[in-house]
Amino acid sequence: MRGRDLAEVYLAYGRADAAWVRKLWRHLDRLGIDVFFDELVLPGDGVVHTLEQAICDTTSGIAVFGPGLASDRWALTEYAALLRSCTEKGLRFVPVTFGGAPIPPFARDWGWIDFADGGDFDTRADEVARALRDEAPADGMPEERVLAEPPRRLTEPRRRSVVVCYAPADAEYGRRLVERVHEAGLPVWSVRSLRPGDRLVWTTRQQLRYATVVVVVMSPAAQDSEDVTRMILEGQWHERPFFPVLLAGNRHYLLANLWWADARTGGPLDDGALAQLVALHEAALAGRPLPQPEVVTEPSRAAPSVHVPTSVSLDRLRAALAEHETEHADLLTTSLLLEAADKLDFGVLGRRDAGKLSADLLAGVDALWAAATDGRMGFRAQAAIAPVGGKRHADFLTLSTKLGWRASADEAVPTYREFADRALGRPGFFPTLRNPRGEQHVDWYDDWTQTVLTVHARLRECGVRP
Repeated sequence: MRGRDLAEVYLAYGRADAAWVRKLWRHLDRLGIDVFFDELVLPGDGVVHTLEQAICDTTSGIAVFGPGLASDRWALTEYAALLRSCTEKGLRFVPVTFGGAPIPPFARDWGWIDFADGGDFDTRADEVARALRDEAPADGMPEERVLAEPPRRLTEPRRRSVVVCYAPADAEYGRRLVERVHEAGLPVWSVRSLRPGDRLVWTTRQQLRYATVVVVVMSPAAQDSEDVTRMILEGQWHERPFFPVLLAGNRHYLLANLWWADARTGGPLDDGALAQLVALHEAALAGRPLPQPEVVTEPSRAAPSVHVPTSVSLDRLRAALAEHETEHADLLTTSLLLEAADKLDFGVLGRRDAGKLSADLLAGVDALWAAATDGRMGFRAQAAIAPVGGKRHADFLTLSTKLGWRASADEAVPTYREFADRALGRPGFFPTLRNPRGEQHVDWYDDWTQTVLTVHARLRECGVRP
């Protein structure tokens, strides 16, 4: 190899495609791209050793997917080694396809270049060179290459199940709880139900979307677990009924106002709690109203909900927004403000609670929403659209219609999931301050109204204005 100033690029391809690949190599060579092409290996060199060394030394990679690749085992092995090397070292990797050959699904995480989509060869080869030099493409990347596959819709599983969520540290108890639910004759699912080949995140979300009941094992480990938090938020978004089980420590802050079963002795669910779970499952399957708990925790044995530091709550909100989990971020925002006012157990903010919401907290929450949405969402965005100054229900109707929460003052507000779907293209829609976990109560709408008006009144007092 000639040691030019530009990056050396390793070229992987099927040997049956060599004639086409040779043409690509020549074009890149004329443009000054130093490409390792195995046809240049000198006689007498150890071919396997030379290729391995070249893959290790490369600073970029090209994988050509042509008609001859599928039957070439050596080329597939070479491709896998090149992909692994580029991934581990964070190097640029450019898949190229021609002759109608498809891009394999596992290569679609990388932006690819198709020589068969109507462009001439030289134009496409120039595009490969620009990609290797880390230059922007001349016309941008066509949307169909990025959006070639729509998101996979959450389809109903063959059987709706009770979903059991627990932290890894509680796995032993979680497994015993799953067995207990199974022995009661209920279909049950947990992360241990995942199998090789499953789409892990999609399958978990599918099960939560269609769960009859979401059982959450509450413990200090669960409180700190991002995965448990996400599963709770996913279940709340889909308005699934929850069945918290307290194993140790305090109640989970996202489930603070719900009835819970006591398992602090480490034993399985008692017969009364298990009967309640069966009743919830059967009601959910039949579409009947959910039964009220028949087993109530004695006040003397009650455990408080844990206090999560504001910095931790803000970090979780920041992460949800960064990952575009907007509905999760909306639910986290409501819980964060309820917790700041010590109202998680009640699920609603009243006028007397306003003073517990500091200006720094409200400004911090608003800043996170604004930063993640280019200023389209957040409290200041809402105030600019709907500067409501009163504390009456009429003021809430004005606010909710201007923000798109309802089409008119007479419209009934839909369930949270249908409601959140209205957000697309509506500035100021989030945060909504809705609390789905409390919306099984008949007075939930009044609680929501009171919470929204309390927060917006406090925003004005604190000077959080557009």
